[in-house]
Amino acid sequence: MGYRQAWEFLEGEIDEATMRARAVAATRQLAKRQLTWLRSFPDLLRLDAGGAQDPALALHRLLEDHSFL
Repeated sequence: MGYRQAWEFLEGEIDEATMRARAVAATRQLAKRQLTWLRSFPDLLRLDAGGAQDPALALHRLLEDHSFL
């Protein structure tokens, strides 16, 4: 993400603030599309990488479900 916006900046088509704002917006749009796509998997095991999830519990949950192997 951000390549198109950086290119426009380097070409002098937009200023730095606009580049940053558009890159942030594009990243958010991609994240939203990814979350929408992931919701289409009803049996998806979700682990929050940035949350307070206990690593041992996360490992247990992963190993408990062998369907992905």
